[in-house]
Amino acid sequence: MFKHKLLLICLALAGIGALASGSPHGDGEAPPAAIGGLGAPRTLTGAELDRAHATLTSSLNTLAAGEGPSYRVSKIMSATVQVVAGSLNSYIVELIEPNGATKVCEVRIWSRHWLPNGIQITFNCPNEPEVVKTHNARLRI
Repeated sequence: MFKHKLLLICLALAGIGALASGSPHGDGEAPPAAIGGLGAPRTLTGAELDRAHATLTSSLNTLAAGEGPSYRVSKIMSATVQVVAGSLNSYIVELIEPNGATKVCEVRIWSRHWLPNGIQITFNCPNEPEVVKTHNARLRI
């Protein structure tokens, strides 16, 4: 029994080493951007990035119409999506404050459309406390 466990551990470590090299074959070639482990974040480009921009803008508008904060998107520097219990969009984004000043923040939108107030938005800006807000998902027809 011990030999079987040892063999499994060795195989697992060999697999981790191959993945760390960027290729399942250990040849150093990076996998395509769209391929990742189950639940791994995936960088968004093209039409997916456009949809993520629309998601961010919609959530910011919803918050601004309520208790805030009130921000507009200046530009998205990077965006990823990750399948979790729902989906998690993560952005590095330049935000415009109501006074016109800009700041670069990490914004995460965790969408769980089946829950009341199932959209959770987290703002992580330098030298400011983290802000977490929620709102209802809009029905899509």
